Amino acid sequence: MLCAACAAVACAVLLAYSVRPALADGPSSQTLVAVSDEWAPRIMPGADGSADGICPMVLRQVAEDMGLEVEFGFMPKPRRQMAFRRGEINVVPCVSPMWEGVLSDVAVHSEPFMMATEMVLVPAGTKGVYRTVRDFAGMRMGTIGGYVYHDGFDEAFETGMLRREDAYTVPQNLQKLRAGRIDAMIVDDYEAAYWMHKAGWAETDFRVAYVFADPAPITVMLHASLREFLPRINASLARMRTNGTLRALFAEYGPQKLAAHLAR
Repeated sequence: MLCAACAAVACAVLLAYSVRPALADGPSSQTLVAVSDEWAPRIMPGADGSADGICPMVLRQVAEDMGLEVEFGFMPKPRRQMAFRRGEINVVPCVSPMWEGVLSDVAVHSEPFMMATEMVLVPAGTKGVYRTVRDFAGMRMGTIGGYVYHDGFDEAFETGMLRREDAYTVPQNLQKLRAGRIDAMIVDDYEAAYWMHKAGWAETDFRVAYVFADPAPITVMLHASLREFLPRINASLARMRTNGTLRALFAEYGPQKLAAHLAR
């Protein structure tokens, strides 16, 4: 499985450098240029190299409702943020305002269309009750490089209460957790369920030890130059919420069994 994870990383790197050169000249006013880092199952490369997942499906419907074209690409988060600031891309299809404070002066956000709930996974046999970050003291915690973690976890990493163990991808952390190379990992519910199912691992091999207090609202982030599009995007999202489109996407890609967060 490690080789499969490496291949996935290689694919993501290739996609990050294969976004159309035309983006260097900036997007046209009739094209939504949507760029993200990979975040399965919300957004990920499809079998044919195009974007797949909940957020691309949502944005394609938004673009159709507005009579616009949409093009997708993948970049690592730091590079994507720089390109967004320069106006070379104009949409991030799947992001929380909580994570994009550095772009607050050049970005506007749609109404949220879903939530992301982060949690701490441990091996199924792990004993103990975990109510706060202090209960994890001394553990090796699997994380993703460059990501920030609320509920006191970042502060615990800085003080040395917890040992931060960065990986490139969620599958790498799941493999490390199964192999005993880390004691716990932080992941969101959709990612955990998706990668467990994809790898054929049993959810009963893991235990949800802690659920973060505040779910992150997930929005479409627009460059401020497209601010006038925001009411129409919100109207399109509202229609999808009313007619069942969003519910169907959540059922297709979502954490069917992890929705209850397992037994603590």
